[in-house]
Amino acid sequence: MSVAELEAELGRLQIRDDPDRWAVTAYRVAMARSELATGPDELRACLVLLDKAGRILTAARAPLEHGRILTAAGNCHRQLGERKQAATTFDEAVVHLDGRASATEQAATLVNQGLARTELGDAAGAIEPLTRAIELMSIGGESPTGDRAERRRIVGAALLNRAQAHHTMATEKSLGDAIVDYQAAIETFDSDGPQLGMTLHGLGSALLELNRRQRREELVDQAIAAFQDSLLVLTANSFPFQNAIAQHSLAVAYEARAQPNDLARAVGRLEAALSTFDPRLHKAQWQVAATSLARVEQALAEGQPHQSRLGHFVGLLISVDESERNALVRERMLRLSQQPPVKSESDLATVAELLTQLEPHDYSLVLRSLIPTLMELPDAMLEAACAALCRAHQMSRSQSTYDAALDDVVHDLLFGPQRVRVRDILEANGWIRP
Repeated sequence: MSVAELEAELGRLQIRDDPDRWAVTAYRVAMARSELATGPDELRACLVLLDKAGRILTAARAPLEHGRILTAAGNCHRQLGERKQAATTFDEAVVHLDGRASATEQAATLVNQGLARTELGDAAGAIEPLTRAIELMSIGGESPTGDRAERRRIVGAALLNRAQAHHTMATEKSLGDAIVDYQAAIETFDSDGPQLGMTLHGLGSALLELNRRQRREELVDQAIAAFQDSLLVLTANSFPFQNAIAQHSLAVAYEARAQPNDLARAVGRLEAALSTFDPRLHKAQWQVAATSLARVEQALAEGQPHQSRLGHFVGLLISVDESERNALVRERMLRLSQQPPVKSESDLATVAELLTQLEPHDYSLVLRSLIPTLMELPDAMLEAACAALCRAHQMSRSQSTYDAALDDVVHDLLFGPQRVRVRDILEANGWIRP
Protein backbone atom coordinates (compact mmCIF):
# COMPACT_ATOMS: atom_id res chain seq x y z
CA MET A 1 0.00 0.00 0.00
CA SER A 2 1.12 3.55 -0.69
CA VAL A 3 1.68 6.12 2.05
CA ALA A 4 -1.55 7.88 1.08
CA GLU A 5 -3.52 4.64 1.32
CA LEU A 6 -2.01 3.82 4.71
CA GLU A 7 -2.77 7.32 5.99
CA ALA A 8 -6.34 7.06 4.72
CA GLU A 9 -6.79 3.75 6.54
CA LEU A 10 -5.37 5.26 9.73
CA GLY A 11 -7.80 8.19 9.40
CA ARG A 12 -10.74 5.80 9.29
CA LEU A 13 -9.74 4.09 12.53
CA GLN A 14 -10.57 5.18 16.05
CA ILE A 15 -8.25 4.18 18.91
CA ARG A 16 -11.14 3.48 21.26
CA ASP A 17 -12.80 1.06 18.82
CA ASP A 18 -9.77 -1.11 17.97
CA PRO A 19 -6.57 0.16 19.64
CA ASP A 20 -4.38 -2.72 18.45
CA ARG A 21 -5.34 -2.29 14.81
CA TRP A 22 -4.83 1.48 15.12
CA ALA A 23 -1.36 0.92 16.61
CA VAL A 24 -0.29 -1.51 13.87
CA THR A 25 -1.52 0.87 11.17
CA ALA A 26 0.18 3.84 12.86
CA TYR A 27 3.43 1.84 12.92
CA ARG A 28 3.11 1.09 9.20
CA VAL A 29 2.37 4.74 8.40
CA ALA A 30 5.40 5.88 10.42
CA MET A 31 7.62 3.33 8.67
CA ALA A 32 6.48 4.47 5.23
CA ARG A 33 6.79 8.17 6.09
CA SER A 34 10.28 7.76 7.57
CA GLU A 35 11.56 6.16 4.36
CA LEU A 36 10.44 9.24 2.41
CA ALA A 37 11.27 11.87 5.03
CA THR A 38 13.20 14.90 3.80
CA GLY A 39 13.71 16.74 7.06
CA PRO A 40 13.79 16.46 10.86
CA ASP A 41 10.20 17.63 11.36
CA GLU A 42 8.87 14.70 9.34
CA LEU A 43 11.02 12.25 11.28
CA ARG A 44 9.89 13.65 14.62
CA ALA A 45 6.27 13.30 13.51
CA CYS A 46 7.03 9.63 12.79
CA LEU A 47 8.47 9.24 16.28
CA VAL A 48 5.27 10.67 17.79
CA LEU A 49 3.20 8.06 15.96
CA LEU A 50 5.58 5.27 16.98
CA ASP A 51 5.48 6.38 20.61
CA LYS A 52 1.67 6.21 20.63
CA ALA A 53 1.74 2.79 18.96
CA GLY A 54 4.31 1.54 21.49
CA ARG A 55 2.17 2.66 24.41
CA ILE A 56 -0.64 0.48 23.09
CA LEU A 57 1.38 -2.51 21.90
CA THR A 58 3.54 -2.66 25.01
CA ALA A 59 6.44 -5.02 25.58
CA ALA A 60 4.35 -6.93 28.12
CA ARG A 61 1.29 -7.37 25.84
CA ALA A 62 2.92 -7.67 22.40
CA PRO A 63 6.70 -8.04 22.65
CA LEU A 64 7.18 -8.84 18.94
CA GLU A 65 5.20 -5.83 17.72
CA HIS A 66 6.83 -3.64 20.36
CA GLY A 67 10.27 -4.72 19.15
CA ARG A 68 9.32 -3.79 15.57
CA ILE A 69 8.12 -0.39 16.72
CA LEU A 70 11.40 0.17 18.54
CA THR A 71 13.36 -0.81 15.42
CA ALA A 72 11.48 1.78 13.37
CA ALA A 73 12.07 4.39 16.08
CA GLY A 74 15.78 3.54 16.17
CA ASN A 75 16.04 4.19 12.45
CA CYS A 76 14.38 7.58 12.90
CA HIS A 77 16.79 8.51 15.70
CA ARG A 78 19.73 7.47 13.46
CA GLN A 79 18.51 9.69 10.64
CA LEU A 80 18.17 12.56 13.11
CA GLY A 81 21.76 12.07 14.22
CA GLU A 82 20.67 11.07 17.74
CA ARG A 83 23.26 8.33 18.04
CA LYS A 84 23.00 7.51 21.72
CA GLN A 85 19.21 7.28 21.59
CA ALA A 86 19.39 5.16 18.43
CA ALA A 87 21.83 2.71 20.05
CA THR A 88 19.70 2.39 23.18
CA THR A 89 16.54 1.87 21.14
CA PHE A 90 18.08 -0.85 18.98
CA ASP A 91 19.43 -2.56 22.11
CA GLU A 92 15.87 -2.78 23.46
CA ALA A 93 14.46 -3.90 20.11
CA VAL A 94 16.91 -6.81 19.87
CA VAL A 95 15.79 -8.11 23.28
CA HIS A 96 12.10 -8.14 22.32
CA LEU A 97 12.65 -9.69 18.88
CA ASP A 98 14.97 -12.42 20.14
CA GLY A 99 13.32 -15.82 19.63
CA ARG A 100 10.08 -14.22 18.42
CA ALA A 101 10.82 -12.67 15.01
CA SER A 102 12.13 -14.58 12.01
CA ALA A 103 15.88 -15.11 11.75
CA THR A 104 15.96 -12.58 8.90
CA GLU A 105 14.20 -9.89 10.92
CA GLN A 106 16.36 -10.53 13.98
CA ALA A 107 19.53 -10.36 11.89
CA ALA A 108 18.47 -7.11 10.24
CA THR A 109 17.90 -5.52 13.65
CA LEU A 110 21.25 -6.83 14.91
CA VAL A 111 22.91 -5.14 11.93
CA ASN A 112 21.22 -1.88 12.92
CA GLN A 113 22.38 -2.40 16.50
CA GLY A 114 25.96 -2.94 15.39
CA LEU A 115 25.91 0.07 13.10
CA ALA A 116 24.49 2.28 15.84
CA ARG A 117 27.23 1.21 18.24
CA THR A 118 29.91 1.91 15.65
CA GLU A 119 28.48 5.37 15.06
CA LEU A 120 28.46 5.92 18.82
CA GLY A 121 32.19 5.19 18.91
CA ASP A 122 31.88 1.70 20.40
CA ALA A 123 33.46 -0.28 17.55
CA ALA A 124 34.38 -3.19 19.83
CA GLY A 125 30.79 -3.41 21.07
CA ALA A 126 29.49 -3.50 17.48
CA ILE A 127 31.29 -6.71 16.56
CA GLU A 128 29.23 -9.07 18.74
CA PRO A 129 25.76 -8.22 17.32
CA LEU A 130 27.12 -8.16 13.77
CA THR A 131 28.66 -11.59 14.27
CA ARG A 132 25.34 -12.86 15.64
CA ALA A 133 23.58 -11.52 12.56
CA ILE A 134 25.96 -13.41 10.25
CA GLU A 135 25.52 -16.59 12.29
CA LEU A 136 21.72 -16.30 12.17
CA MET A 137 21.80 -16.02 8.40
CA SER A 138 24.00 -19.09 8.11
CA ILE A 139 21.47 -21.26 9.98
CA GLY A 140 18.92 -23.23 8.00
CA GLY A 141 18.80 -25.01 4.68
CA GLU A 142 17.53 -23.96 1.29
CA SER A 143 15.33 -20.88 1.23
CA PRO A 144 13.00 -19.44 -1.40
CA THR A 145 14.76 -17.24 -3.95
CA GLY A 146 13.44 -14.01 -2.45
CA ASP A 147 14.47 -15.00 1.07
CA ARG A 148 17.89 -16.08 -0.22
CA ALA A 149 18.40 -12.65 -1.75
CA GLU A 150 17.40 -10.97 1.52
CA ARG A 151 19.75 -13.20 3.50
CA ARG A 152 22.55 -12.34 1.08
CA ARG A 153 21.83 -8.61 1.49
CA ILE A 154 21.84 -8.84 5.29
CA VAL A 155 25.05 -10.89 5.38
CA GLY A 156 26.72 -8.35 3.09
CA ALA A 157 25.60 -5.46 5.32
CA ALA A 158 26.75 -7.29 8.46
CA LEU A 159 30.14 -8.14 6.97
CA LEU A 160 30.65 -4.58 5.72
CA ASN A 161 29.70 -3.03 9.05
CA ARG A 162 31.85 -5.51 10.97
CA ALA A 163 34.75 -4.73 8.63
CA GLN A 164 34.30 -1.03 9.32
CA ALA A 165 34.19 -1.68 13.08
CA HIS A 166 37.45 -3.68 12.91
CA HIS A 167 38.90 -0.95 10.66
CA THR A 168 38.02 1.74 13.18
CA MET A 169 39.89 -0.10 15.95
CA ALA A 170 43.06 0.25 13.80
CA THR A 171 45.32 -2.36 15.34
CA GLU A 172 47.31 -4.74 13.15
CA LYS A 173 45.02 -7.62 14.14
CA SER A 174 41.81 -5.63 13.66
CA LEU A 175 42.98 -4.36 10.27
CA GLY A 176 43.67 -7.94 9.22
CA ASP A 177 40.18 -8.94 10.40
CA ALA A 178 38.71 -5.95 8.52
CA ILE A 179 40.41 -7.04 5.29
CA VAL A 180 38.97 -10.55 5.64
CA ASP A 181 35.47 -9.15 6.20
CA TYR A 182 35.73 -6.64 3.34
CA GLN A 183 36.79 -9.44 0.99
CA ALA A 184 33.91 -11.63 2.13
CA ALA A 185 31.42 -8.77 1.77
CA ILE A 186 32.55 -8.10 -1.81
CA GLU A 187 31.24 -11.54 -2.78
CA THR A 188 27.72 -10.67 -1.58
CA PHE A 189 27.09 -7.42 -3.48
CA ASP A 190 25.85 -6.86 -7.02
CA SER A 191 28.56 -5.93 -9.50
CA ASP A 192 27.09 -2.48 -10.21
CA GLY A 193 25.81 -1.56 -6.76
CA PRO A 194 27.25 1.34 -4.75
CA GLN A 195 27.74 -1.02 -1.78
CA LEU A 196 30.36 -2.89 -3.80
CA GLY A 197 32.17 0.33 -4.63
CA MET A 198 32.23 1.46 -1.00
CA THR A 199 33.37 -1.99 0.16
CA LEU A 200 36.21 -2.02 -2.36
CA HIS A 201 37.22 1.44 -1.16
CA GLY A 202 37.13 0.25 2.45
CA LEU A 203 39.29 -2.73 1.53
CA GLY A 204 41.85 -0.48 -0.16
CA SER A 205 41.94 1.86 2.84
CA ALA A 206 42.48 -1.03 5.28
CA LEU A 207 45.26 -2.49 3.12
CA LEU A 208 46.95 0.90 2.93
CA GLU A 209 46.65 1.41 6.68
CA LEU A 210 48.11 -2.04 7.35
CA ASN A 211 51.01 -1.23 5.03
CA ARG A 212 51.86 1.82 7.15
CA ARG A 213 52.55 -0.62 9.99
CA GLN A 214 54.10 -3.55 8.12
CA ARG A 215 55.72 -1.92 5.05
CA ARG A 216 54.83 -4.73 2.65
CA GLU A 217 54.85 -3.81 -1.03
CA GLU A 218 52.14 -6.32 -1.95
CA LEU A 219 49.70 -4.58 0.40
CA VAL A 220 50.07 -1.32 -1.54
CA ASP A 221 49.62 -3.13 -4.86
CA GLN A 222 46.45 -4.75 -3.52
CA ALA A 223 45.20 -1.39 -2.23
CA ILE A 224 45.75 0.22 -5.63
CA ALA A 225 43.84 -2.61 -7.34
CA ALA A 226 40.96 -2.23 -4.85
CA PHE A 227 40.73 1.55 -5.39
CA GLN A 228 40.87 1.11 -9.16
CA ASP A 229 38.04 -1.43 -8.98
CA SER A 230 36.02 0.88 -6.75
CA LEU A 231 36.25 3.62 -9.38
CA LEU A 232 34.68 1.29 -11.93
CA VAL A 233 31.57 1.23 -9.72
CA LEU A 234 31.68 4.69 -8.13
CA THR A 235 31.79 6.54 -11.43
CA ALA A 236 32.08 10.31 -11.66
CA ASN A 237 28.66 10.57 -13.34
CA SER A 238 26.71 8.36 -10.92
CA PHE A 239 28.53 8.98 -7.61
CA PRO A 240 30.65 12.13 -8.04
CA PHE A 241 31.49 12.73 -4.37
CA GLN A 242 32.38 9.09 -3.66
CA ASN A 243 34.36 9.00 -6.90
CA ALA A 244 36.40 12.00 -5.76
CA ILE A 245 37.09 10.33 -2.40
CA ALA A 246 38.30 7.19 -4.18
CA GLN A 247 40.42 9.26 -6.59
CA HIS A 248 42.18 10.85 -3.61
CA SER A 249 42.69 7.48 -1.94
CA LEU A 250 44.18 6.04 -5.12
CA ALA A 251 46.55 9.02 -5.34
CA VAL A 252 47.73 8.41 -1.77
CA ALA A 253 48.31 4.75 -2.61
CA TYR A 254 50.38 5.69 -5.67
CA GLU A 255 52.37 8.09 -3.52
CA ALA A 256 53.01 5.32 -1.00
CA ARG A 257 54.20 2.89 -3.67
CA ALA A 258 56.42 5.51 -5.33
CA GLN A 259 57.43 3.42 -8.33
CA PRO A 260 58.41 5.18 -11.59
CA ASN A 261 55.46 7.26 -12.85
CA ASP A 262 53.46 6.80 -9.64
CA LEU A 263 53.81 10.41 -8.52
CA ALA A 264 52.63 11.61 -11.93
CA ARG A 265 49.70 9.19 -11.68
CA ALA A 266 48.92 10.62 -8.24
CA VAL A 267 48.84 14.18 -9.60
CA GLY A 268 46.21 13.20 -12.17
CA ARG A 269 44.04 11.53 -9.56
CA LEU A 270 44.29 14.50 -7.22
CA GLU A 271 43.36 16.89 -10.01
CA ALA A 272 40.29 14.74 -10.69
CA ALA A 273 39.33 14.85 -7.00
CA LEU A 274 39.79 18.61 -6.73
CA SER A 275 37.72 19.18 -9.87
CA THR A 276 34.77 17.53 -8.07
CA PHE A 277 35.12 18.80 -4.51
CA ASP A 278 33.42 22.15 -4.02
CA PRO A 279 35.38 24.05 -1.35
CA ARG A 280 32.11 25.63 -0.19
CA LEU A 281 30.37 22.27 0.35
CA HIS A 282 33.30 19.89 0.87
CA LYS A 283 35.76 22.19 2.60
CA ALA A 284 37.52 19.49 4.65
CA GLN A 285 37.87 17.07 1.72
CA TRP A 286 39.03 19.85 -0.60
CA GLN A 287 41.70 20.97 1.87
CA VAL A 288 42.99 17.41 2.35
CA ALA A 289 43.19 16.86 -1.41
CA ALA A 290 44.88 20.22 -1.97
CA THR A 291 47.44 19.41 0.72
CA SER A 292 48.10 16.02 -0.88
CA LEU A 293 48.56 17.64 -4.29
CA ALA A 294 51.06 20.17 -2.92
CA ARG A 295 53.01 17.37 -1.23
CA VAL A 296 53.13 15.20 -4.37
CA GLU A 297 54.09 18.12 -6.61
CA GLN A 298 56.90 19.03 -4.26
CA ALA A 299 58.22 15.47 -4.50
CA LEU A 300 57.98 15.59 -8.30
CA ALA A 301 59.78 18.94 -8.41
CA GLU A 302 62.87 17.35 -6.91
CA GLY A 303 63.45 15.51 -10.18
CA GLN A 304 61.67 17.86 -12.61
CA PRO A 305 61.74 21.30 -11.03
CA HIS A 306 60.16 23.27 -13.87
CA GLN A 307 57.55 20.82 -15.14
CA SER A 308 53.86 21.76 -15.11
CA ARG A 309 50.98 19.45 -14.18
CA LEU A 310 50.10 19.00 -17.85
CA GLY A 311 53.76 18.39 -18.53
CA HIS A 312 53.73 15.55 -16.02
CA PHE A 313 50.56 14.25 -17.68
CA VAL A 314 52.12 14.18 -21.16
CA GLY A 315 55.29 12.62 -19.77
CA LEU A 316 53.19 9.92 -18.15
CA LEU A 317 51.41 9.15 -21.42
CA ILE A 318 54.60 8.10 -23.18
CA SER A 319 55.80 6.06 -20.20
CA VAL A 320 52.86 3.67 -19.79
CA ASP A 321 51.33 0.91 -21.88
CA GLU A 322 48.57 1.43 -24.42
CA SER A 323 45.73 0.39 -22.12
CA GLU A 324 46.68 2.83 -19.38
CA ARG A 325 47.42 5.57 -21.91
CA ASN A 326 43.95 5.16 -23.44
CA ALA A 327 42.32 5.37 -20.02
CA LEU A 328 44.35 8.43 -19.00
CA VAL A 329 43.55 10.30 -22.21
CA ARG A 330 39.86 9.42 -22.06
CA GLU A 331 39.55 10.55 -18.45
CA ARG A 332 41.43 13.81 -19.03
CA MET A 333 39.55 14.73 -22.21
CA LEU A 334 36.19 13.92 -20.64
CA ARG A 335 37.02 16.15 -17.70
CA LEU A 336 38.14 18.95 -20.04
CA SER A 337 34.91 18.66 -22.03
CA GLN A 338 33.00 19.51 -18.84
CA GLN A 339 35.03 22.65 -18.17
CA PRO A 340 34.14 26.16 -19.45
CA PRO A 341 35.38 26.64 -23.05
CA VAL A 342 38.07 29.13 -22.03
CA LYS A 343 39.60 26.61 -19.62
CA SER A 344 39.32 23.60 -21.93
CA GLU A 345 40.75 25.47 -24.94
CA SER A 346 43.66 26.77 -22.87
CA ASP A 347 44.53 23.30 -21.59
CA LEU A 348 44.18 21.77 -25.05
CA ALA A 349 46.58 24.38 -26.42
CA THR A 350 49.11 23.55 -23.71
CA VAL A 351 48.78 19.81 -24.30
CA ALA A 352 49.19 20.26 -28.06
CA GLU A 353 52.31 22.36 -27.55
CA LEU A 354 53.78 19.74 -25.21
CA LEU A 355 52.97 16.96 -27.67
CA THR A 356 54.93 18.69 -30.43
CA GLN A 357 57.98 18.61 -28.19
CA LEU A 358 57.90 14.81 -28.25
CA GLU A 359 59.72 12.53 -30.62
CA PRO A 360 57.56 11.70 -33.66
CA HIS A 361 57.09 8.10 -32.53
CA ASP A 362 55.87 9.17 -29.09
CA TYR A 363 53.69 11.84 -30.67
CA SER A 364 51.99 9.19 -32.82
CA LEU A 365 51.44 6.94 -29.81
CA VAL A 366 49.58 9.68 -27.96
CA LEU A 367 47.57 10.66 -31.06
CA ARG A 368 46.39 7.05 -31.38
CA SER A 369 44.76 7.44 -27.99
CA LEU A 370 43.68 11.05 -28.44
CA ILE A 371 41.93 11.00 -31.82
CA PRO A 372 39.50 8.10 -31.09
CA THR A 373 38.68 9.68 -27.73
CA LEU A 374 37.87 13.03 -29.33
CA MET A 375 35.50 11.31 -31.76
CA GLU A 376 33.38 10.22 -28.78
CA LEU A 377 33.12 13.73 -27.30
CA PRO A 378 31.06 16.76 -28.35
CA ASP A 379 32.05 18.42 -31.64
CA ALA A 380 33.27 21.49 -29.79
CA MET A 381 36.03 19.44 -28.16
CA LEU A 382 37.08 17.87 -31.45
CA GLU A 383 37.19 21.27 -33.15
CA ALA A 384 39.12 22.91 -30.30
CA ALA A 385 41.66 20.04 -30.18
CA CYS A 386 42.20 20.05 -33.94
CA ALA A 387 42.72 23.82 -33.89
CA ALA A 388 45.20 23.48 -31.02
CA LEU A 389 47.15 20.75 -32.84
CA CYS A 390 47.36 22.81 -36.02
CA ARG A 391 48.66 25.86 -34.16
CA ALA A 392 51.20 23.72 -32.30
CA HIS A 393 52.40 22.17 -35.57
CA GLN A 394 52.85 25.60 -37.11
CA MET A 395 54.89 26.81 -34.14
CA SER A 396 57.08 23.70 -34.00
CA ARG A 397 60.42 23.22 -35.73
CA SER A 398 59.22 20.07 -37.49
CA GLN A 399 55.78 20.94 -38.82
CA SER A 400 55.96 18.56 -41.75
CA THR A 401 56.91 15.65 -39.48
CA TYR A 402 54.00 16.24 -37.11
CA ASP A 403 51.60 16.89 -40.02
CA ALA A 404 52.57 13.53 -41.52
CA ALA A 405 52.16 11.74 -38.17
CA LEU A 406 48.71 13.24 -37.70
CA ASP A 407 47.69 12.28 -41.22
CA ASP A 408 48.84 8.68 -40.67
CA VAL A 409 46.80 8.37 -37.48
CA VAL A 410 43.66 9.85 -39.06
CA HIS A 411 44.06 7.50 -42.03
CA ASP A 412 44.65 4.41 -39.89
CA LEU A 413 42.01 4.90 -37.21
CA LEU A 414 39.13 6.74 -38.88
CA PHE A 415 36.92 5.69 -41.76
CA GLY A 416 34.40 7.27 -44.10
CA PRO A 417 32.59 10.36 -42.78
CA GLN A 418 34.70 10.51 -39.59
CA ARG A 419 37.94 10.73 -41.55
CA VAL A 420 36.50 13.38 -43.88
CA ARG A 421 35.13 15.34 -40.92
CA VAL A 422 38.47 15.49 -39.12
CA ARG A 423 40.41 16.42 -42.25
CA ASP A 424 37.92 19.19 -43.03
CA ILE A 425 38.40 20.64 -39.54
CA LEU A 426 42.18 20.41 -39.82
CA GLU A 427 42.23 22.05 -43.25
CA ALA A 428 39.98 24.85 -41.98
CA ASN A 429 42.76 25.57 -39.47
CA GLY A 430 45.47 25.81 -42.12
CA TRP A 431 46.63 22.19 -42.15
CA ILE A 432 47.77 20.97 -45.54
CA ARG A 433 47.61 17.24 -45.94
CA PRO A 434 51.11 15.84 -46.72
